[in-house]
Amino acid sequence: YVYEKLTGLEFISFVAGLYGLEKTADLVRRIDELLDLFDLTHWGDELIESYSHGMKQRLVMCSALIHRPKVLLVDEPMVGLDPRGARLVKDIFREESLKGTTVFMSTHSLDVAEEVCQEIAIIQAGRIIACGTPDALRERAGVDGNLEDLFLNLTQGKRIAHENPLSSSQPKADRH
Repeated sequence: YVYEKLTGLEFISFVAGLYGLEKTADLVRRIDELLDLFDLTHWGDELIESYSHGMKQRLVMCSALIHRPKVLLVDEPMVGLDPRGARLVKDIFREESLKGTTVFMSTHSLDVAEEVCQEIAIIQAGRIIACGTPDALRERAGVDGNLEDLFLNLTQGKRIAHENPLSSSQPKADRH
């Protein structure tokens, strides 16, 4: 959520205050770095109500990173982003991960998850039915294909509703 009657700079400063960050030269530099990183430098003094949906998404990402979190929790971060914005966010997630930040992303975009995530958890009916690296999950499930193929294989049929097919010691044929 963003306050549309604030400027981008005001909003990020507001969020920084919520995290207890004092307005120091370091914080001002951090805000400038994030606005530059998310390609919003020229929009910092504009009211958020004038931003496109994708710009608002990128501004929210700036505010989420302002306090240098160890864990970044994001829900459907690519929604509303154009291809350039989506690539930018994916690249930033990768960079944050390399810096030691855990990026926990909830998404229905399996292609994005496959491209960005080092580990995947597949959830069905509120339960994790598979968890691991994409390659390990494919191997254990016996699926040659992309993450979408794996997801469809794991979430179809009755066997998933009652047990985790990847943790069962029963032969595949007996699980149906």
